[in-house]
Amino acid sequence: MQELQRINIKMYLEDPEALSAEEAFRVFNSWIPTTPDEVLIDVADYSHVPEGPVTLLVGHEANYSLDNDHAEPGLLYSRKQPAAGDLSARLSSALQAVLKACQRLESEPSLDGKVKFRGGDILLVANDRLNATNDEEGENALRAELEPVLAKLFAGASFAIERDTTSQLRLNLRIQCDTDANAATLLSNLAA
Repeated sequence: MQELQRINIKMYLEDPEALSAEEAFRVFNSWIPTTPDEVLIDVADYSHVPEGPVTLLVGHEANYSLDNDHAEPGLLYSRKQPAAGDLSARLSSALQAVLKACQRLESEPSLDGKVKFRGGDILLVANDRLNATNDEEGENALRAELEPVLAKLFAGASFAIERDTTSQLRLNLRIQCDTDANAATLLSNLAA
């Protein structure tokens, strides 16, 4: 499990209709020249694909997408390149990256404040079947590294973690916390 590098994290939109494919395409394009800490390359429209990425922002280290998997719209962060640190540090880094992107979308002037994310509803997917099996052993190993990060993220509030045990799926954990914290607050919690 310590070898796990490809981490996907999805934050769900409060209002599924709040961000259209066209708006995401326009905003993601504006990020390419204005994001100093990441190399962002291109934006692609996949709105013709049912229940998958709708608008994809391709980056060197990671991709971001307006995602509609399982008909649940949200922002999906997909880490592609190796990151520094142990697994807990990499999980924290991935959460910080997706929360920064959520915060940017929530504060994007052209979206008039209509985009909000559910701070207490997160999907984590280990995009590596070799190093992270979708079984009890894989879940326990990932939880051991993730739970201290989540305790910090949610500022000590209780949370629940569930795994979809469908054998065809990659190791996945759905994290639920009864919090109304926005992306900026969660990001601040992680940085503390």
